[in-house]
Amino acid sequence: MVPLSVSRVARHLHTLGILWTVFAVYSVLRWLLVLPFLHMALGGGTWMRGSDAWMIAPFHPNGWLLHLIAIAVFARATLSLAVGTALLTRQSWGRIFAIVIAVLTLIKPFLGTILAIYTLWVLLERSADQNYAQLSAARHASPPPALGRQ
Repeated sequence: MVPLSVSRVARHLHTLGILWTVFAVYSVLRWLLVLPFLHMALGGGTWMRGSDAWMIAPFHPNGWLLHLIAIAVFARATLSLAVGTALLTRQSWGRIFAIVIAVLTLIKPFLGTILAIYTLWVLLERSADQNYAQLSAARHASPPPALGRQ
């Protein structure tokens, strides 16, 4: 067995958690930037009439496609944020959850595929199960020190 301090999981877990969190935020921001253009492309009316035109775009009466895309984007962002949080806090279920979401994210071109491959490379190492269990147990064995007390 590889010593815990030099295992691939121990070296890359924090980075992986941060990348999943950033990917969640990036997904939502990209959707909010693309939304006005999709609204216009799908016949949503006059381009940016009024100051809050971008806010009502997904609620267009014929905008069922935008609703479906918005639900998918926010669901993916929520799952990505959950993976990032689980890996950063070293939850016992985080490794399996991250692997499942990484497999589902493989079909998301470029950034999603790269992040999923990196996740699978880190978390499917030969001894990754044991290493992650040790990291999780070590994290949850001792409670964090109380602030202001010594």
